[in-house]
Amino acid sequence: MADWVSLAKSRSGDPAANDADDTAACAVSGKRFPKREMIQYEGQWISAEHRDAFFQRIREGVAQPGQFTYGNFWPRFCAKFIDGMILGMSGVVINVVLGVIMLGTANYFTGAQRAAGTTTAILFQVISSLLGLLLGLAYAVFFIRKYSATPGKMALGLKLVRPDGSQLGVGRIIGRHFAEWLSAMILLIGYIMAASDAERRALHDRICDTRVIKSK
Repeated sequence: MADWVSLAKSRSGDPAANDADDTAACAVSGKRFPKREMIQYEGQWISAEHRDAFFQRIREGVAQPGQFTYGNFWPRFCAKFIDGMILGMSGVVINVVLGVIMLGTANYFTGAQRAAGTTTAILFQVISSLLGLLLGLAYAVFFIRKYSATPGKMALGLKLVRPDGSQLGVGRIIGRHFAEWLSAMILLIGYIMAASDAERRALHDRICDTRVIKSK
């Protein structure tokens, strides 16, 4: 060990080691690359692999990954509560109208359904459930396509986008709506995941590749 030197001295005399240390995280992928293989733009480093995608987003005026402020768990919880209240009240109105038509009374609860007979009660439940499903889908598709947010999210200053900041398509909105069922079915763990994720993604956000960001 007569020729032993410290690690710092060893690396300082090794150009290859210094080059290996001179890396930066790509603004698009988040992966590290040697700076000699990257370009720098307004303080951000971009790898050659992602250069074209980065400048294409700039030309289109689309936000780059990492430029978002993600919605935290509690604002998202409150937004979901508001949306739930709106849909719940709308569902009551639908059931009252359906009760008057099918049961002959606005009191559509168990007693009225039992008095109307088993077949009518089952039919009432099936139609009520289908209308509730359609209401939830229409609510999500209309508001997210038009405003990129439901009324609850708008009230809390939140917005629903793709990872690159673009708007969701109808198919993805519908898929996310049903993916939320999975988040709820597993004891709400799918929702709670948003509290610990770096990008505040719930399970349905991971499944559908969406992000909830702050809009103001």
